[in-house]
Amino acid sequence: MPSRPLILIAAPDGLHPALARLASGPQYRTMVVHTGENVLRALYKYRPDGLILSLRLPGLDPWEVLSRVRDMSDLPIAVVDLTYRVADAARALEAGADDYLTAELPDRLHLPLLRARLRRATDAPAGTSPVVEDGLLTLDLGTHEAVLSGHRLDLTPIEFDLLLTLARHPGQVLSADRLLRTVWDVPAGSDASRVKYTVLRLRRKIARTTGAPAPIETVRGVGYRYPPAAGPRRPGRD
Repeated sequence: MPSRPLILIAAPDGLHPALARLASGPQYRTMVVHTGENVLRALYKYRPDGLILSLRLPGLDPWEVLSRVRDMSDLPIAVVDLTYRVADAARALEAGADDYLTAELPDRLHLPLLRARLRRATDAPAGTSPVVEDGLLTLDLGTHEAVLSGHRLDLTPIEFDLLLTLARHPGQVLSADRLLRTVWDVPAGSDASRVKYTVLRLRRKIARTTGAPAPIETVRGVGYRYPPAAGPRRPGRD
């Protein structure tokens, strides 16, 4: 039987109740650290499968921790805080967090939302082909390996799932609400900025790796589209 995924929880003493319940649940193995420095030590030593990072973490600045972790790893990261701040949400998502959650959410939603994020650490879509390939892009669902025009892409689980969802519907415009439901597993009408910033990071990463514009187009006011492999490649813009 495969071992349960290890989730690193980085938060000050006195965990939020939802984090405390996650840490005591049977679905995951958890490790709790209380300083930014200990996040980096645990990352090197234990190789966790996911990170929940509090912006109230003492010691090394949490933003610096987020930057360093994302530079060295593609593990899922959920940033959490006590109150919702638009500037912090945008900064976290653009810096590489897969999501931004706050204590202002109804308490009964915290655990389901956190678990939905952490499933990205181990789950592959069921009942689907293990490889998606169109002559330009290859996505291996078993290994989460992505290759575009012969270049291997170093993607986070959310970035991989976003590219996979778009590539499975070539030529079709997918709205932010649909992407939120499919990729993030959250209801329509949730904060669409997570889609915008993940697309932005994905485009930058593809362009930096391949030297060519990413095959992701923006249809203003509607959503995003992966053009068919035979179609023209135009740089998408937000």
